[in-house]
Amino acid sequence: MKKFINMLIRNWSGSALKIVMTLGAVALGTGILILTSSAGAILDEQISAEMDSEGIILYVANGEWDSSGAIDPERPAQWDSNAPGIVVSDVEEISSAAVITNPPFTQFTTEGKSYNLRNALGSDPSYFDVFSLEIVAGVPMTENDFNSGLKKVWISSETAELLYGSAEDAVGQWIQPPGEVMMRGGPGSRNSEQNVVQQFSVAGVYESAGEVARRSYGIADLVYPYTALLSAGRNVQMMMDMMSSQFAVRAETQSMEKVSASIRQTIAQNYGDDISVVTWEGSVSGISTYMEELRKSVNVFSVSLSLLGIVLLLTSSLGIFSIMVVEALNRRKDIALERALGASQNDVVKEFWLWSLMLSLTGAAIGVILALILSGPVLNTLSPLVGEVSSQFSEAAGVRFGSVLQGVFFAVLFGGVLGILPSFSAVKGNIAETLREV
Repeated sequence: MKKFINMLIRNWSGSALKIVMTLGAVALGTGILILTSSAGAILDEQISAEMDSEGIILYVANGEWDSSGAIDPERPAQWDSNAPGIVVSDVEEISSAAVITNPPFTQFTTEGKSYNLRNALGSDPSYFDVFSLEIVAGVPMTENDFNSGLKKVWISSETAELLYGSAEDAVGQWIQPPGEVMMRGGPGSRNSEQNVVQQFSVAGVYESAGEVARRSYGIADLVYPYTALLSAGRNVQMMMDMMSSQFAVRAETQSMEKVSASIRQTIAQNYGDDISVVTWEGSVSGISTYMEELRKSVNVFSVSLSLLGIVLLLTSSLGIFSIMVVEALNRRKDIALERALGASQNDVVKEFWLWSLMLSLTGAAIGVILALILSGPVLNTLSPLVGEVSSQFSEAAGVRFGSVLQGVFFAVLFGGVLGILPSFSAVKGNIAETLREV
């Protein structure tokens, strides 16, 4: 310990400014690495939260991929409307499944105004479980709504606020999809025109999905029981079977390959080996290029920030190397005397290594403090760069414990390696010659 105190006093009295600048540079490099690593971790956390880190959502269809990357469905379907329920009961990882159908309309009218639909789907009550959509106003879709084919819709809170001002005010409103106009009675009759498609009442409002999840999985802004478009009669079950050729599942696992294989096996066991089954992670229309691009962007962003922090820290640690070089030159006589009195080369190298570690740890500790102080303002300046999750990124801004460990580790690694290098040349050479020269 006495050697370290003497070393500190000697270096401080001889080059205090240099030590301060070196510690400051290491602290700055460590702080930047902690902040950049934290930024990458926060972004990954938010993307995972948006896309549900506790499992995956897959689409399943009876058909094949065509040359354009779209689904070419089998008509008529090779399975019936019981297929989603069978998959849920037979595949342990799957917790829920819902039939997905595209509506025959892309516009609707409410309160005398027409709007274009961003995304509307026909489904069943399980749709809200598959995509974890919580009802915030009104009532959830029930099996009775579905079995009776009631003319009801459920809309997202974002849509409700846009159309009616709030989720509560949206409940009970009427939405009218476009339909053919028929002539009833003679000209001039009060009932001379009637819209074939009836109005749908807003029965409930669900919390809007995050923008990342909505775009990745094609989560709808308007959901209705797909049975609402079926006419009563003997062909209802046949029509339901035809409309059930595509469904979405929630699986409580991260292994898409395992779940896909289990789904294919279950379908084959119940409907035959020649069934055409395709599964994918994406939206109802096919594999999501947005999802793939988003994941690539997150990886590039995280890796780039981490590399930037590591390079800056490595550059900052060169100051320790410079201090150790000067120390080795100034202590040539002392080192020779120590070796003459019995100190081994390893003992001398160990002294340099421990001294460089002390400098590294001191700088790293200051860097951790700087990172904790500056995390809010620095990370908030990065939030506009992360697109759809910028608001969540700002709310979650802060230093991550794993990033602190990473910063301290690299600070000690770089400082220890660079600090020990000059000691190897310091212990070389003949002891007697070194004493005579000095």
